[in-house]
Amino acid sequence: MNRHVSPNDFDRQGTVPAAAHQDARLEATPTFRDYTDQDSGLEQRPSPDFSSARRHSKRVRWIKRLLPLSIVVAVVGIGAVSILSQLKLSIELPFEIGHLTLSGSRLTMELPKLSGFTDDNRGYRVTARTATQDLTHPDLIDLTDIEARLEMTDKGWAKVSAKVGTFDTKKQFITLGDGVDLAMNGGYGGQLHDAEVDVKAGTIATEKPVVFTYLDGKLVADRLHVGDRGTRALFEGNVQLDFRMSNLPGQKSGEAAPPAGSPAGTPAKPHGDAVGSVPATPAAQPTPLPPRRPVSNP
Repeated sequence: MNRHVSPNDFDRQGTVPAAAHQDARLEATPTFRDYTDQDSGLEQRPSPDFSSARRHSKRVRWIKRLLPLSIVVAVVGIGAVSILSQLKLSIELPFEIGHLTLSGSRLTMELPKLSGFTDDNRGYRVTARTATQDLTHPDLIDLTDIEARLEMTDKGWAKVSAKVGTFDTKKQFITLGDGVDLAMNGGYGGQLHDAEVDVKAGTIATEKPVVFTYLDGKLVADRLHVGDRGTRALFEGNVQLDFRMSNLPGQKSGEAAPPAGSPAGTPAKPHGDAVGSVPATPAAQPTPLPPRRPVSNP
């Protein structure tokens, strides 16, 4: 049997405390908080520092630019070290050079000078207007406006000049072209189309026509080889010698040479017997014929 209990009796019996019941009613009631103060606090924050952000962005951009630049500088430095090391190895001879210019793998030297001595202690000197060296082939040097001077065995000098040439520093070999002029002591001179000069061996050779001059003569040939340290010259192929007979032995100074085919002059009479000479034997007289015998008639 159910019995109706009033709320007050229910509270007095201690089932639910009155204070707790009151708190439950309060919690069930929705409440509203005022965020006006907090919103006003957000509005009062300081404005962002855009100048500092711009400076930071500039630093980042500079770092982005300097990074590849530093890499390029490092690569160039490494390449320069390798180039200088190759240049040091390739120019072991006593070169004197002027201004240097590097274009790709080709190094151009202005006014180079090379001097030294051969195996038999003969001096030589090579100068040029420019010398170009390919670093991929460091033993070969291209020369322009070349002047070479080589000491001969008789202490004289042979001078060679050419427009262009190539010098092999390893073999001590010079290839000349585009017209070569040769001059040696004693009055020798010549013009060549090209020439190959072996500095160590002291030889000059060409396979193209040459023209040589000596005092009053001229020699033309198809080939030339100068050997034996410059003391012997061999001309080959269509050799032609032209000379003026103005300095023949026994001919007085200023006296013209007799024309070709003319009889020789009368020899001079001896002026007494020279010391140690044998007198000339007179020519033998012809033996007279015996008299003819008369012929008798029958």
